[in-house]
Amino acid sequence: MLHYTNQDGWNSIRSQVNWSFRALKPPGDHPLGAYFTTLPPNTRNLLKKLRIPRSKSEFVFCFRHSIELIRLDGGRGEYVWYSPDDYEVEKLFQDGNGRTNEGTCS
Repeated sequence: MLHYTNQDGWNSIRSQVNWSFRALKPPGDHPLGAYFTTLPPNTRNLLKKLRIPRSKSEFVFCFRHSIELIRLDGGRGEYVWYSPDDYEVEKLFQDGNGRTNEGTCS
């Protein structure tokens, strides 16, 4: 799984041994949650597919999920998942993080 974020989010999440992704209310008609995707940074039209602003794609976290996630309803459910609660990733399941354009999760 991958989670895209901005510099502030990256600094906050990586400052902890276990990464904690906060469940927030996104814009539009989507449920409260911490959102993730299976789409890697080199995906064509990534921002359009995920419907996130460029500012929220500067950094990425990669991990293997150990807690069940929920598929987003609709077509994006093929590659967008969420947790209705804050989501924690123990160090054992962390695969990397960094600037999206550095091939961290490619």
